[in-house]
Amino acid sequence: ETRWSGWRLKNYFSAGAMIWILSGIGIVLLPSRMHNFMYVLSITIGAANALMTVTSISMEGVLVGEDLNGCAFVYGSLSFIDKVSCGIALYILESYQGSTKISENQELAYGYSVTRLGLGLVPAVFSLLSAIVAHTMDLPEARRRPLVEPLLA
Repeated sequence: ETRWSGWRLKNYFSAGAMIWILSGIGIVLLPSRMHNFMYVLSITIGAANALMTVTSISMEGVLVGEDLNGCAFVYGSLSFIDKVSCGIALYILESYQGSTKISENQELAYGYSVTRLGLGLVPAVFSLLSAIVAHTMDLPEARRRPLVEPLLA
């Protein structure tokens, strides 16, 4: 069992954010002839997503603490905001998908499609922003009680 302190949560979250930033830069700069390298990038993106998601849920748990009165509302509202924001981002990406022609807009977009920028640049920027926000959070230290106690004591 690992003691999860606020410092450790912030560092793991920032490590996931840095992996996402490097993967996003790889997506944006990856030449078309090296399209098979995208499979390697997708593995690193999956690891970064897992690391950031698990540690962010742990941060939510630390912020909620032992107060069970409003914790369902906190977890539910954060999950709802996550789903809605992902849906809006997907809608925006899909609305621009058919209208982008790389050959016509080459002098403006440098040959980058909306999908490439939306899957590489936007998540990398928001990962950097989330790592900055995570390091400014004031998380309390880990509790010293063992986990074998009943939850609703």
